[in-house]
Amino acid sequence: MDYRDIILHPATVHVPIGAIVAAACFVFYGWYRRLSHIEQSGYYLVIFGWVALIPSLISGTIDAVNRLSDPHTPSNALTWINIHAASGIGVFGVTWLAWQLRRRMMGIVWTHPRYHLFLGYMAIVLLLIICSGWSGGHMVYTLQLGRLR
Repeated sequence: MDYRDIILHPATVHVPIGAIVAAACFVFYGWYRRLSHIEQSGYYLVIFGWVALIPSLISGTIDAVNRLSDPHTPSNALTWINIHAASGIGVFGVTWLAWQLRRRMMGIVWTHPRYHLFLGYMAIVLLLIICSGWSGGHMVYTLQLGRLR
């Protein structure tokens, strides 16, 4: 078994995806119902999800390099890897922006003048996760990347 047959990325993506999607659900529900304890739980999940993205991005980079160095990789794989990587890096960046914006808010956060920007960041993060999942699924199920032979 070659070291390139070890596929790390799929094992590291589910925790940050779950944490960030749950964070968005908690944030939006807490804002909608004006439940600060629910909204604050979502904020903590934003932090946890962002930190959990770090091993996912590292393992994705390693797996992408390994797939691209494999002669059996389809010729159009680079395009899909770039789409997947760009959306993953986008999730990382926008989640960080949301975290940094929200951490500066004190008290009843939805009264803060920039709270709607935080909600917008969370909506963008959800769209980027959908794009990342779609492109990752295409690579696995259509291009057969990241599967053991």
